[in-house]
Amino acid sequence: MSTPEQILDDWYIRVAVTQRAHYLSADHFGKLKYWLGIPAVVLSTLVGTSLFATLQKQPEPRLQIAVGLASVAAALLASLQTFLGYSDRAEKHRVAGAKYGALGRELEQLRASSITPTPEAISEVRKRLDDLAMESPNNPLPIYRKAGSSSLEPKRDGA
Repeated sequence: MSTPEQILDDWYIRVAVTQRAHYLSADHFGKLKYWLGIPAVVLSTLVGTSLFATLQKQPEPRLQIAVGLASVAAALLASLQTFLGYSDRAEKHRVAGAKYGALGRELEQLRASSITPTPEAISEVRKRLDDLAMESPNNPLPIYRKAGSSSLEPKRDGA
């Protein structure tokens, strides 16, 4: 059977990995937002500029096709950016990472105490962990694995 200290140590590792995963996910989705957003803005600008330039004369059919394709691509990228919601997802992961960080600091404080945590204190931390897990967005599995690959083993007395 695990001691209260071992339970807190195990939970601390889990919280630290999950916090890191949420921050990595926030970075990931933030980058994806720009990968869709910047090309959409550039293509929209090019289409608008090309349309004004072609108003003065009869454009070549190839130019008309290119402008039409660029217009469709810009609309598609803008639609994908809205549909996939990378901005919202990045923000939700950032908030979840901050909440896991706060819980991690609480666990550090409990672990640093010379008093053995009471069963009630451990149950309260478990409830907070459960609630936080339910309200947080899921991390993509490769990002979660990357977050867990760093060494987060707690230092135990006498070890």
